[in-house]
Amino acid sequence: MSTPPEQPPLPPPLLYLLCLTLALFLSGWLPLPLPVNNGVRSLAVILIVFGQGLSFWAMWRFRQQRTTSSNFDQPDQLLRDGPFAISRNPINLGDTLGYCAIALLLGNLWPWLLLPGLLYLMNRTVIRPDERQLLELFGQPYRCLLYTSDAADEEDS
Repeated sequence: MSTPPEQPPLPPPLLYLLCLTLALFLSGWLPLPLPVNNGVRSLAVILIVFGQGLSFWAMWRFRQQRTTSSNFDQPDQLLRDGPFAISRNPINLGDTLGYCAIALLLGNLWPWLLLPGLLYLMNRTVIRPDERQLLELFGQPYRCLLYTSDAADEEDS
């Protein structure tokens, strides 16, 4: 029997929102402006469309396969096709692309300065626990899909 999934301290969308909120606060306190022009706006739209399209595609695949999309539940099966052939974490990738789109539109350096910390938090509190759970549930079929080294898993032990 597998252990219950490790739950992230906050749902991933809330982590992104908190980071954007902090960026807005910091930009009000110490503005670090970046130019926003039509090219930047167009790139932001592309990132939003692609990122949210990827997220919705992944959610659709979860629903089609009747398995959970939540970090708070245990999945019934391992998805390998569609958006999961592009990324093991297509919803998180979509959220990150959305964050980058908003960062472009805000025209401030703060969201970009906070992005490495956000990605670190996502990796440590969401992605790695999810990977451990999937490895425990699905074993070798999941291990074959992993792109992280075993050394990274040993660091967590």
